[in-house]
Amino acid sequence: MDNFNEVKLITGEFKPNEAEEILFSIIEDKISFNTRQIFSYEERGLDGAERYKNRIVELQESKKKVADMINSCKAKNKILSIESSIVIKEKPELSTS
Repeated sequence: MDNFNEVKLITGEFKPNEAEEILFSIIEDKISFNTRQIFSYEERGLDGAERYKNRIVELQESKKKVADMINSCKAKNKILSIESSIVIKEKPELSTS
């Protein structure tokens, strides 16, 4: 059985501009991480960068969905309730081969 822990990342109600700042910051950090991974793989001539490229596309799509929701709330003068947790699981060791 894998060990896991859940950590609350975001909990609360936010004005649209606050939600935008929080959520876009997280998404942009993840895009930057994946971009650095692509660069690292390509610089070392390793295969495997494709999964990071695919993840960037997914994150960009997520960013558009978040933007649409935030813009809808702005137009209606509503606030957003955001609940976000991270689940961290222990997995078997990576092989070094």
